[in-house]
Amino acid sequence: MPTNIKQIEFLARAIVNRLEDRGLVEFGDAEIGIQIVTRSLEDNFQAYDSIETEARGRLARTIGDREPSEIELADEMQRVATERNFVL
Repeated sequence: MPTNIKQIEFLARAIVNRLEDRGLVEFGDAEIGIQIVTRSLEDNFQAYDSIETEARGRLARTIGDREPSEIELADEMQRVATERNFVL
């Protein structure tokens, strides 16, 4: 399920605002912080989508035409993520 860029930007803005409110980080220009967080979120969502696609492909080869259960998909995604050193 691809994530809309507006949703990512909204989430990034919320993260930056929360970090600044708590005094954990201070961005000289909040827009730069938002761009950094947006880029990081985009990269992570793309990696997640790629892992899911690969997991579905692997499962299709082993289980055929049937739709994998949520547990089967989650397990296979975890294996793919581990191979890529990505934490889900």
